[in-house]
Amino acid sequence: MPLLIFLAALAVFLPFNGLIPVTDPVEANYALTAKEMFLSGDWLSPQIYGQFWYDKPAMIYWLIAASYKIFGIGEFAARFPAALFSAAGVAFAAWFAARLYGSGSAGVLAAVVLGTSLEYWVIARMVITDAVLFFFGSVSLAAFYLGLKGEGRGWFIPAYAAAGLSVLTKGPVGLVMPVLVLFAYIAITRRWELLGRLRLFTGAAVFLAVAAPWYLVMYAVHGRDFVDTFLGLHNYLRATVSEHPQDNVFYYYLIVFPVSLLPWTGVFLRALVAGRRRPHFAFLAVWTGVFIAFYTLMATKYLTYVFPALFPAAVLVAGELDKMSAGRPKPLLWLSLPATLLLAVFAVGGIWLPEAAWWPLQLAAVTGAAAVLWLGYKGEPFRQPLAAGAAVLVVSLLLIHQVLVPMAAERSAKHAAAALPPAGATVAIIGEYATSAVFYSGYVIPQLVGTVASPQGVWAGKYTMPTEAVDAFTARTAGRPEVYLLVGKGGAPLPGYKKIAEFERHAVYKKGIGR
Repeated sequence: MPLLIFLAALAVFLPFNGLIPVTDPVEANYALTAKEMFLSGDWLSPQIYGQFWYDKPAMIYWLIAASYKIFGIGEFAARFPAALFSAAGVAFAAWFAARLYGSGSAGVLAAVVLGTSLEYWVIARMVITDAVLFFFGSVSLAAFYLGLKGEGRGWFIPAYAAAGLSVLTKGPVGLVMPVLVLFAYIAITRRWELLGRLRLFTGAAVFLAVAAPWYLVMYAVHGRDFVDTFLGLHNYLRATVSEHPQDNVFYYYLIVFPVSLLPWTGVFLRALVAGRRRPHFAFLAVWTGVFIAFYTLMATKYLTYVFPALFPAAVLVAGELDKMSAGRPKPLLWLSLPATLLLAVFAVGGIWLPEAAWWPLQLAAVTGAAAVLWLGYKGEPFRQPLAAGAAVLVVSLLLIHQVLVPMAAERSAKHAAAALPPAGATVAIIGEYATSAVFYSGYVIPQLVGTVASPQGVWAGKYTMPTEAVDAFTARTAGRPEVYLLVGKGGAPLPGYKKIAEFERHAVYKKGIGR
């Protein structure tokens, strides 16, 4: 069953990925770094704009670079690792839920719940680390739990190995979160004897064998600069200084997480209330709660930080739905209303689309909502979740094609890069910087300083794009025939340049036109 679910999920997460432009600022950083790693042949040290880049460990760049090697450099290849690991996450959730509850139907429901949760099917198509971290982190904690509950001490080996792979994907948090979840579970249940089962010495050896080599070699090659930038700027600083102060409110994830779990939020809340005495509830609830609590205490808030908590939440929901199916209640308020609300939002939002794109979305949303409501009314607690999942699946594919593709184009400089000559030109950016322009064009593109405010404060070190003074750029390009400017938000063209094309985020200017 897990293999079939994996293939089915992959078939869902791959369509249209070659049509979605790489967006700024986050996706383009990953896509370009992997491109430079692939083209340079240096698979040890991530680099961007020709300089070393210590934002994340190498795992995500290795995966994308390997995908470039297989599929060629482009959007589909950049998005393939996220789709692959998202499908693996769905299949693993199905396997884990079936094993915990001793029910194949619970496994199917876990796959449906996770794969159609709002944030999950979005993240499955993004060029970021989260799908990969989600999989390794879920495998680690699931294997730890199987070992703790007496299914064999051998489970701790994959648990520690997966934690090591998490650290290679995201950094220290890949180890910190499993440790916090395990300690919280043991403390809350007061089962301190479980500490003796964790095989700490063997586990430490396995973890270090997986995670340590890359870090040690990076330190040997790059020294203190790697430590200060990777651990200092990109880890410690994020935890202690808010990068987005407007989001640093205690209720941030109390809103984000329920929305990310739609349309299954109601059943999750029911599971929290009704399932407290059921097997496995304590570990799954602690797993979910620790992620939300930990990142609530972090100074920097991101929508994706509590994304890994969807795994235990989905398994909890699957267990609750499986229990409902056995008792044949009418879960109208728990699934019907959240699912109908979500589908209604998608249908109403579709009125801003062209009519040819709007009516299929509305038809799918209305039909899906009607099926969910009818099956809820008839008391079909197994077929109703399948109908909800199918409805979200169809609507999500329509949204990706009709909404996400053009929305991504508005956050990308792909079209502006296509207006540049394929080679032989000199290009600079004024105003908002677009890493995607570098990814698509292959040019080294400096940002002209003095035309836009430079980053200030403790977060200035994040910005590593090349810069050049206007006077130096003007002198360097004097007499050159092919000189172009990409002018974005907050910028204005230099004298002597004329606009030749305008796109969503940047206009393209060429020097000397019309003289």
